[in-house]
Amino acid sequence: MDNIEIFLHNIEKEEKSIIDWNDYRIGYFIQKNQTKESDNQDTLFFIGKEEFCLFGVADGAGGHPNGMEASYLVGESIFQYVRTKKADDVQLIHLIEEANFKVREKYPEAYTTLAFAALFGNELRSYSVGDSEIQYFNSSGTTIYNNIPQSPVGYAIEAGYLSQEEGLDHNDRNLVNNLIGDEHLRIEVASRVLLKKGYSVLIGSDGLFDNLTHDELRGFIGKGSFDEGFKSLCRFCEERKEGWRKDDDISFLFVRKVR
Repeated sequence: MDNIEIFLHNIEKEEKSIIDWNDYRIGYFIQKNQTKESDNQDTLFFIGKEEFCLFGVADGAGGHPNGMEASYLVGESIFQYVRTKKADDVQLIHLIEEANFKVREKYPEAYTTLAFAALFGNELRSYSVGDSEIQYFNSSGTTIYNNIPQSPVGYAIEAGYLSQEEGLDHNDRNLVNNLIGDEHLRIEVASRVLLKKGYSVLIGSDGLFDNLTHDELRGFIGKGSFDEGFKSLCRFCEERKEGWRKDDDISFLFVRKVR
């Protein structure tokens, strides 16, 4: 199989598509905010090689300089690293640390989130820094994993003080404790999960997760037709009808094992 490389950054309007890699079907979507004059600060990436793939998003932090450049630098660091490595040589914690070093060195006041997953065969492991989110669903649409957004609201939800839906409207929703660009990082790493046929993974920036509850997302893409679920979620993001909470850049990847 030829390598597949997708790298989307500073998108002026939106881009979306569905591709196939090995036994997996992948939908990706990235859209600029609709009301702000600022550039799209999200970076979305997928790199698939014969033995493994890596996919995720980086979301530059608004309110700080060079957020867009920081998210690009993180995505580009991942691409250049993965391009040169065989599966047995990939060290992803080291990769995150190196990306953080590059951001701090080149853009000392910039910050970005990072959330990605790596598939080696059918074994998945995910990594996150910041408040971009990751969800896994089994074939019946049940959520089997959520990362914890590294924010006061994210920790309050995990501790049971807030429901996930209540957290969407909390006054401190915009605060983040931990980002690429910090001197000392907290990296969340999930255990390995064996993906079976029908299992799905969703990774997205807060532009998606600030506007939809986990239950709503599961309703779109937890089970049923991959293509129909992906297209419905894209359409919902494009239309942003009444009840949409926060205008922001949106980027997400939806991956399902189909064979």
